[in-house]
Amino acid sequence: MLIGRETAVGEYFRLEYLLNLIQDTGLYGISVFVLIYVLGTLMNIPGMIFLFILFLVYDGIEGFAIGYFSTLLAMVIHFVVTRSIAGDLLTEIDQPFLKGQIEKLTSRPLRTTIILRLLLFISPPVNYALALSSVRFKYFVVGSMIAMPVNLMLNYLLAVYAKDWMLHWFA
Repeated sequence: MLIGRETAVGEYFRLEYLLNLIQDTGLYGISVFVLIYVLGTLMNIPGMIFLFILFLVYDGIEGFAIGYFSTLLAMVIHFVVTRSIAGDLLTEIDQPFLKGQIEKLTSRPLRTTIILRLLLFISPPVNYALALSSVRFKYFVVGSMIAMPVNLMLNYLLAVYAKDWMLHWFA
């Protein structure tokens, strides 16, 4: 987050810049949007902000499809980067209470992933926690894919019905 605030990189995450980029450059704009979305969420910028921007430009099935793909890609990259750097570090904890909580998390990985995604959607800490646990990649992806449509629909409705308020808030 500090990099985004204190350097010129933050300019690429301004609302006006992203809206113009997506609207004016077609397929290239979508590709750059996906890249900025992934990098932004890696910098812990909430994914809901990017979805709001996306839904200001695209609505209906097209916006939903771009949002679904972008969100899944961002979550997968979080998982892969975290797992490749730190492995399943949480499995090495020796404290009995924490070990018990982690075992509950991983005893039903698909259900856990779905519930966490429904409650916390694109939250980077969820990505990190699941990547640091022993949850297998396939459960992470499938659970995320199952839960995402509900959250995307809620984000879409928020963008549509609270557009004026949100634009004022982002200005």
